[in-house]
Amino acid sequence: MAKAITKIKRYEVSREDQVEQDVREVKEAVADNKDSILKGIDLLKALDNGGTLDSVTAFVKAKDEALANVVKEIDKDQYEPLLRNLPELVFLLGEINVTGIRDLSSRLNHGLEAMEGEGTTDKTSFLDLAKALKDPEINRSITMLLHFLKGMGR
Repeated sequence: MAKAITKIKRYEVSREDQVEQDVREVKEAVADNKDSILKGIDLLKALDNGGTLDSVTAFVKAKDEALANVVKEIDKDQYEPLLRNLPELVFLLGEINVTGIRDLSSRLNHGLEAMEGEGTTDKTSFLDLAKALKDPEINRSITMLLHFLKGMGR
């Protein structure tokens, strides 16, 4: 029968070999993630240029005191309705049709630009309104407004 192994000699990597292996791994990671690293550097540069990086650094260093001040401020009675409605607001944001709001906002901006470009000092008669309905853009806008009002009334 064989003798039992009683002494185990572990293979030890020298410090120099370990450093060399670690540097090689870091070089490979940098090469594999070059674009991400450059974007990260650009982000840090932008945060630094805007002064935000200094603010975040100061906040992290004094986070306990800063969070205590935030909690103390939020604990005031004037913020109680906001905190009570905050969960409902979050759920409302999830239900909003962002694409529809963006489209509506764009149309409102175009309408405001057209309104500012045209003179609003002229008076409009009933006959002018009837003539305006023949304009396809005005007719489409009024039709959309009527559908909106109908949908809101449901």
